[in-house]
Amino acid sequence: MFKISKERRIADKIKNMLYKRGFKVDIKIAKNTKSVYLKIDNGACATIRISDHKNSKTRSKFNVIKNYEGKRRVYCNGFTRMFYNFHMLGSLIADVEAERSNKILKYGYTKYRAIRDNKDLSEYYIYNKQVA
Repeated sequence: MFKISKERRIADKIKNMLYKRGFKVDIKIAKNTKSVYLKIDNGACATIRISDHKNSKTRSKFNVIKNYEGKRRVYCNGFTRMFYNFHMLGSLIADVEAERSNKILKYGYTKYRAIRDNKDLSEYYIYNKQVA
C-alpha cells in the first residue's frame, strides 16, 4: 500500500488552512528529497518549504522542518528566513497572513490581486514614450 510521507500530510494540512483563509496554494514535490514546496498566491507571497532537513540553497522565507530546534528568524544574504517545526503551524499561518497584509499595504490591493491572478501589470503603469 502506498504511504504518504509526514511532510506531504503537513503540506496538505497547511494548504487546507490557507485555502480557508482565501489563499491560492500550489504544491510542488521535490524529486530527490522529502521536501515539499507551497507556492502561495502564484508567487505574490513568499513560499513555504516543508522538509525533514535544513537547506541553505533555497530562498524560501518560511521553512517548516521536522524536529527543528534553533533560531526562529535568520538573516542570510539579505533575506529573512523563518523556521518552524511541525507543531508550530498556527504561528506559521499567522506569519503568512501578516506577510500578505504587508504586501497589500505596500503595493495596493489591485496590484497584489493582479499578481495573484497572473494578469498583465502594464495597465497599472504609465509609460513615457520617447520618439527619436
